[in-house]
Amino acid sequence: MAIRWYAVCAVLATVGFLLFAAYRTGLVAMPEAGLRSASLRATWTVDLESGSQGTPQADLHWGMAARDQPYLGVLQRGAAPGALIAQPGALRWEELDAAALAKLAYSPNRYSAWGPDAPVRKGAVFGVRTAEGNFAKVRIAGIGQDYQLKIDWLLFAVPKEIPVQKEVPVQKESPAQASKTSIVPGPSLAWLALRDEALAAYRAERFQEALDACGKAVAAAQAAGEAQHALALVTCGGLLGMHRRAAAQMEDWLRQSVALSAKLDQQAIVAALGPNEIMLKERCLHMLGVFYRDQNRQRDAAQNFALAVDTVRAMPPPETGVQRLALRSNLYDLGLALAQTGMRGTARQALGEARDYYLKTEPDHPTLKAIEAQLQSLEEPMREPPK
Repeated sequence: MAIRWYAVCAVLATVGFLLFAAYRTGLVAMPEAGLRSASLRATWTVDLESGSQGTPQADLHWGMAARDQPYLGVLQRGAAPGALIAQPGALRWEELDAAALAKLAYSPNRYSAWGPDAPVRKGAVFGVRTAEGNFAKVRIAGIGQDYQLKIDWLLFAVPKEIPVQKEVPVQKESPAQASKTSIVPGPSLAWLALRDEALAAYRAERFQEALDACGKAVAAAQAAGEAQHALALVTCGGLLGMHRRAAAQMEDWLRQSVALSAKLDQQAIVAALGPNEIMLKERCLHMLGVFYRDQNRQRDAAQNFALAVDTVRAMPPPETGVQRLALRSNLYDLGLALAQTGMRGTARQALGEARDYYLKTEPDHPTLKAIEAQLQSLEEPMREPPK
């Protein structure tokens, strides 16, 4: 019996020694005190202070600019101060404490998760200044094929002795100066608070409340300029769950967004909304195509997806990663819509181009299997209708 207990103790001691050695060499990481984790489905939000999801007090927004184009950004609260986000540069997760986080340059930004080289990818780290004024370091633990985002974060209260890097104030420019500037971040606009209210109601499936708040947001955005108005229209018109519940209103908003954005040049869009909305024209056309697809109006859908493709291709070179991702999405949707209308040859061409873009950007993307299956079905001879 004594020999058996001795053997057990020896094994436990050996295991403990190996774990300690692995920890010291970095092979095994000990869990950090206070570390929290969450899984966010697409378009969802999280409050880093409480861990609650889908609340108006959230700090981070896991959003979708368009089909399979996710991004991570901070949730603004209209005129009220919201969260800010920053990339830590060369600093690693282990090096980010309250003092290091306080030195980062924060902004109300959002970062793309589109493609393998996107800023938001597995292992990426960000600093966040919460709406309450505390700091958090956030790590991307993974992104699932269904666009479920897994994050870890550690919250730090701000000690009084640590100086906080203040957000750089925005200097107002004349219209002539603004037209020469690629990015003109403006102050928070009143319509953003109404938009956030609408999105919170939509996520809670309070659809009539979401529709009412969207109407107010669209009306408020109209006073902020054509670019802001177009963005509000496509944001509200792009709520997919509303396409059948309020079809006439959704179509009207999306058609207005297309008409407004078509009048704006790219420089004006970026000057008013920042570089993250450089694809606004494409987004408006794409979402109108999605609406018509949801209404089973495949010819109208194909027309708008084709216009979205032409809009991206008309952008000046060089072709960016964001453009390639938009093209692959629109070409895929165009091919499916054309196939539904019986235009098999043109559908094969669009789907073939979509396949090429997916292979360039994400060769393991599950959409490739759907494309191959669709192409194979289009190669089969058409069956004659029964007489």
